[in-house]
Amino acid sequence: MQYAIKFERFQGGSHPVSPAQGNALWGPPPAREPIGSAAYRLIRDAILRGQISPGARINELELSRIWHISRTPIRDALRRLEAEGLVQSVPGKGMAVPRLGRSDVDELYEMLEALEGLAARRTAERATGAFLSELNGLIKDYGVALKQTDDQRLTAVAADLHRTVARMGLNRRLERAIETIRGQLSPVELHAVGMKGRATKSFRELAKLTAAIRGRDGARAEASMREHLASLRADAVASLPAGEPSAWP
Repeated sequence: MQYAIKFERFQGGSHPVSPAQGNALWGPPPAREPIGSAAYRLIRDAILRGQISPGARINELELSRIWHISRTPIRDALRRLEAEGLVQSVPGKGMAVPRLGRSDVDELYEMLEALEGLAARRTAERATGAFLSELNGLIKDYGVALKQTDDQRLTAVAADLHRTVARMGLNRRLERAIETIRGQLSPVELHAVGMKGRATKSFRELAKLTAAIRGRDGARAEASMREHLASLRADAVASLPAGEPSAWP
């Protein structure tokens, strides 16, 4: 039997998902993957892809019915996601994807500028030939996606590029900290790519970053990464309404 998932918004009523949509969204956890790990991965991926909107409630009872598992591994997965800032506990409502306001976005990007700037510097100083080939491929992919006006692909390639730079910095704690903050900013990234002129601006900024890393210029790479994130930060904050946190359109 198939079951529906209900994502209940705390403002603006409920947002039901049909049985067919629910199963297409979540799917069964892979048989060879531990149930708890699969639950964490599937919920996290759905949040990062924007399939669960800010403000939406994650109903662990419905998930346990869809996956035919107990609520314990789902509850554990949600606790892990709460520690990463991807969900938050709302008294009497359970877990939901947070809504971000201007101050939230501003603070997160401020942290990211420092962390990713350091990662870019380290990467420029440590880049291998294989890494530089991978980086060149990613910036070319971004250019192709830009010409095709493929927002989904633009978001995915940009995320890959940032992840790759963080990984090549060869500092696992720094890499994990960046991943955590970028996860919290995923609704912002999904929204920003559709803003007029934003993708073109990002392409120029990322191309400048790529050139600095290819030139093994640590200081210039750090400055370029900070410039890119500061630009994103300004556009993202300006696009949000003032006042209380609001879901991205």
